[in-house]
Amino acid sequence: SRIDPDTTREKLKDIRDRKRRFDEFTHESHEDHEGLGEADLKEHEELTKVKNVNKIQFGKYILDTWYFSPLPREIWKAGDDVLDKLYMCEFTLGFYRTEAELERHQKKNTHRHPPGDEIYRNGDVSVFEVDGEKSKIWCQNLCYLAKMFLDHKYLYYDVDPFLFYVVCECDSQGFHVVGYFSKEKESVNGYNLACILTLPQHQRKGYGKFIINFSYALSKIEKKHGSPE
Repeated sequence: SRIDPDTTREKLKDIRDRKRRFDEFTHESHEDHEGLGEADLKEHEELTKVKNVNKIQFGKYILDTWYFSPLPREIWKAGDDVLDKLYMCEFTLGFYRTEAELERHQKKNTHRHPPGDEIYRNGDVSVFEVDGEKSKIWCQNLCYLAKMFLDHKYLYYDVDPFLFYVVCECDSQGFHVVGYFSKEKESVNGYNLACILTLPQHQRKGYGKFIINFSYALSKIEKKHGSPE
């Protein structure tokens, strides 16, 4: 389907042109948007209103996306039509354009939890600490997924300086990602939380509060007085 049935051909072309410039920025310069001026930030906000994926299948859930996400080029690039549905392995966080591709992957995949170390478990809730430098692709894909549900989210490529704390619900099938927060390994300003997300299907269950409290608990263990970025 197209972006909007009421969108004129001229407007669609303009959107694609602007999105192409944004795509070149996010995919080629690999920089954070921190240095952007007000006009550039406004343009970014306009671009993120135009989704490039309508739905994503994540585990047993089919989620309506909220925002544009600059996905890897092999999945989507500027000028492509909107993807009506994208498939994602909830364990490896790999993207697939068709259900058949995902099913082939699932038949071979043996991973049932995030990479990194499980540092917390209480009942069926676990938290894994994942190093962005050691598990680069996994963390980048987590950021792409997060961008589908966050308006302001600029970290896609430069995951090396960050640790990701991934909250999961565990059952006999494996560890299912609920949400996460990230933080810099070395924060000059002492921030204990850079980005936070609870996936839509798990919102209003208290996970947001849990994640924030967990970030402060980590700061206490590290004997740091942290605050959110």
